[in-house]
Amino acid sequence: MKKILSLILLFPFLLYGQSSQELGLFEVVNLKIKMGQEKAFEAAVKSHNMEYHKDGTPYKAVLFYIVNGPNGGGYSWVMGPTNFAAMDTRPTEGAHDEDWAKVASYIESADSPKYWSRDFDLSFTGTNTSGNKSLVWIYDITTGKYKRWSELVSQVREVYEQKRPDESFLVFWNEFSDTKAGQDVAIVFPFEKWAWLDRDANFGKDFEAVHGENTWDNFLDEMRECFDGRTDFLRERID
Repeated sequence: MKKILSLILLFPFLLYGQSSQELGLFEVVNLKIKMGQEKAFEAAVKSHNMEYHKDGTPYKAVLFYIVNGPNGGGYSWVMGPTNFAAMDTRPTEGAHDEDWAKVASYIESADSPKYWSRDFDLSFTGTNTSGNKSLVWIYDITTGKYKRWSELVSQVREVYEQKRPDESFLVFWNEFSDTKAGQDVAIVFPFEKWAWLDRDANFGKDFEAVHGENTWDNFLDEMRECFDGRTDFLRERID
């Protein structure tokens, strides 16, 4: 759908769409839980996912607790990796929906689902992929700057390939445009221990080792021109 809409609207996302057959799509629903019902909610979701969203299927789902940011204190229910074709046969009516009603009884409110597609060309998956925590950056890309932003991020990918082979750097595009929401593309940094946030990253030093002396400041200047805002938050996988 994204490619069709992009072609009609001449929207820059056309450059980054994935094949409809690739399992790189994630459905994300942010949830606010009734006060005092968090543990019951977590248990209900875990049971539901084990029954209807199992590993090894395009309906696999996991639950994240959102530590901070605009939705801090809430949860994200994430299904994927999948694709839109799998939506035609996803678990819905009958026993699935009856079981989800048990989960829903603990939910105070839910955002509209968002659909994020992984950009396999820009992402880098390191040797250590076991992290159950994530740092997430969501960008509001400046109109006309999608291509340049991607070119700059490809330089970051080179740094990970050469200098950080054990870390991962995952890029996801929002499948449906909403210019008022400011959620065009996300970068996810998975990690295992909170102590990872205390490290001296020294990314600028690694960047210049790969791209040359004095390139880091130029990169930052160009990157700032490519987005109008960025939202950062932490999340932790529950099940």
